[in-house]
Amino acid sequence: MSDETQTTTTENAAPAQEAPAETFSREYVQELRNEAAKYRTEKNNAVEAARAEVIKDYETKLAQKDGSLSEMETEVSARSLELLKLKMVLNEGIPTEDVLDVVSLVQGTDEETVSESVKRVKSLIGRKPPADRPVDPSQGTGNVLPLNGDPLLEMVKSMVGAK
Repeated sequence: MSDETQTTTTENAAPAQEAPAETFSREYVQELRNEAAKYRTEKNNAVEAARAEVIKDYETKLAQKDGSLSEMETEVSARSLELLKLKMVLNEGIPTEDVLDVVSLVQGTDEETVSESVKRVKSLIGRKPPADRPVDPSQGTGNVLPLNGDPLLEMVKSMVGAK
C-alpha cells in the first residue's frame, strides 16, 4: 500500500507543476494601455465639455441676476434721493400744498447739495413780485360817465349784444 500512496502523490503533484504561467505579449499589453488611455481622454474631454456647458448656463443666469440687481439698486437710489428731497423741503417749512412743486425744482444727489438747493428754491419762493403802486383809474382821467342817461344804456347794450 505504501506504493500506491506514493504513486498517487507523485501523479497529483506533476500536473500542478507543469501548468505554464500565462504571459502576455508586449504588443497586447501596449494595446490595452492605449485603449485605457483613449477611454481616460474621452472621459476627461466629456467632463470638460459638461463643465463648460454648466459654466456657460450659470454665467448667463448670473449676468441676468446682476442686471436685475443693478436695476433694483438704481431704483432704490432714486427713491432714497426723492425721500431725501421731500424731507429737506418739509424741514425748511415749505407749505404742504407747495411741497411737490418745490421738490421738482430741487437739484442735487447728496444731502449737502440737496440742502443748498432747497434753501435757494425757498429764497426764490419767498420773494414776492414788486407790487404795483395802487392806482384808482377814476382819478385824473376826466372821462366821467354819468350813472344815468343814454351813454350808460348804450354801453350796457353793446356789452350784452342787444340791439
